[in-house]
Amino acid sequence: MRRAAAIGLALLAVAGDARAQEAGSAGIPPACTAFDWSLMRELAWFSASSLAELASGATVAPDMPGAVLKLRPDAEVAFPVPPSRAPAPGTYGGILRFPALTMPGLYQVTLSEEAWIDVSQDGQSTRPPTAFTVRPDCPTIRKSVRYQFGTTPILIEVSGAKRDTIRIAIAPAE
Repeated sequence: MRRAAAIGLALLAVAGDARAQEAGSAGIPPACTAFDWSLMRELAWFSASSLAELASGATVAPDMPGAVLKLRPDAEVAFPVPPSRAPAPGTYGGILRFPALTMPGLYQVTLSEEAWIDVSQDGQSTRPPTAFTVRPDCPTIRKSVRYQFGTTPILIEVSGAKRDTIRIAIAPAE
C-alpha cells in the first residue's frame, strides 16, 4: 500500500514538473503555473491586446470574459456596498459590473494586481468566497478567488489597488 502511494505521488510530481516545463518553454514564468488551480486561460486573456478598457461603473459586454478596469482614488469611488476592508490612503478603487450568468455554479474572479475585491449579486451584501489562490511573484496574475454564483448580474468592487488600472476576469472554474 505504501509503495502504491509513493508511486502515485511520484507520478503527480512528474506531471507537475512537465506542466511547469511546458509553461516555461512557452515563456510563462514558473510562478504563474504554481496557483492552486490552472489560470492558463486567464494568462492568455490578460496578455491579449483586445481586452476592453472600461471606466469604473461600466458593465462588461456579455461576450467578454473580463476587462481592464480604469481605477480612481478610493476616496472618490461611491461603492454601492461598503468595502469589507478599509482601503489604505493613496490607493485606487473602482466598480465593474458583469451581466447575468446563463448557468449558476462555481466561478473564479481573477485579478492582475494586488487589490481587495468585494463581490455582490444583490447589490447590497458581499458574497463570501469559497477559495482563493495568490502568487505575488507572477507578473501577470496576482490572485484568483472562487465564488458560487447564481444567474443574476455580478458587481465587483475593487479597493486598495496600488495602480490605477487592473485586469479582471470571471470564468467558470475548471
